[in-house]
Parts: sequence; C-alpha cells; structure tokens
Amino acid sequence: MTFIAANARTSSNRFDAIFAAVIASCADFCAGVRQGRDLADRYRDLDRRSGPDLARLGLTRSEIAQAALHGTRH
Repeated sequence: MTFIAANARTSSNRFDAIFAAVIASCADFCAGVRQGRDLADRYRDLDRRSGPDLARLGLTRSEIAQAALHGTRH
C-alpha cells in the first residue's frame, strides 16, 4: 500500500503562485493589446490628415508611422 501525504498549505501556496502568474500574464497581454490599439488609432488619425495639416504639426506623410509610434517625430 502506498501512502501519500500532502501538506494543504504547500499545495495552496503553489496554486496561489501559479494563479497569480496566470493573472499577471493576462493583465500584461491586455495592456499590450490596449497599447497596440492606441498606436493604431494615432496612426489612423495622422493618416487621415491632409498634407497641410501634417505640415502644421511639423510632419510629412513619410513620418506618420514614426510619429504614431513615438508620439512625436523626434
């Protein structure tokens, strides 16, 4: 006969640690998705502007992607 002893506290602590890691990973993923959507929104906003509007912002059409990514053209 085999006897298995489990310490409930140790099992609970392991579960808590794994669960916390999963939740943290999900939160990081959601934050990344949110950041990506914000970047896409900034790009679309700049891309819809006319050449003169972009010039007033100090941008050219070829600098839109960089400006959307960094928030400025610098």
